[in-house]
Amino acid sequence: MSSEKTHKVKDIFVEGSIDPAFIATSITKHATRTDIGAHEIFLGQVRSDIIDGSNVVAIEYTAYRDMALERMTAIREGAFAQWPSMTCLHVHHSLGNVQAGELCFMVFASAPHRVAAREAVAWVVDRIKAELPIFGREVLSDATHVWKTNA
Repeated sequence: MSSEKTHKVKDIFVEGSIDPAFIATSITKHATRTDIGAHEIFLGQVRSDIIDGSNVVAIEYTAYRDMALERMTAIREGAFAQWPSMTCLHVHHSLGNVQAGELCFMVFASAPHRVAAREAVAWVVDRIKAELPIFGREVLSDATHVWKTNA
C-alpha cells in the first residue's frame, strides 16, 4: 500500500475576476497554522497591452473545464511530490470576462520554509501556463479581439 497522499479534484475556476478580499481571506485562514513559516503568492492581472494600435480592455477566458481540472490535479500531485514539506496549495483562475487591471490568476502555497513555497509556486504557474487548456480572447478598445498566446 502506498503512503503517498492523493488529493481530490478541486475546481480552480471562478466566474469573473478574483476579488482581492478573497486573497486576504485566504491568508487570514492560515493564521492559526503554526507549522507554516512562509507563504508565496503569484497573482496574474490583465494588462492593457497595445495590439495593432488598440488597447486590451478585457480578456474573456474559456477552458476545457474537465480536461483542465484533470491536468491540474496531476500538477498538484507533482508539486506535493517535489515539495513534500508544503502544507497547502491553492489555485484559482478566472473564466468569463475580466477587465484590464483586475486579477485573473492566483497560486498560493504555504510551507514551513520560504524556499519550498517559492519554488512550488513558480513551478505550478509555469505548468499551468504550459499545460492547461485555458484560452483568453483579448477584447480590444476598437471592438475587435485577438486570441491570447502565452510567451
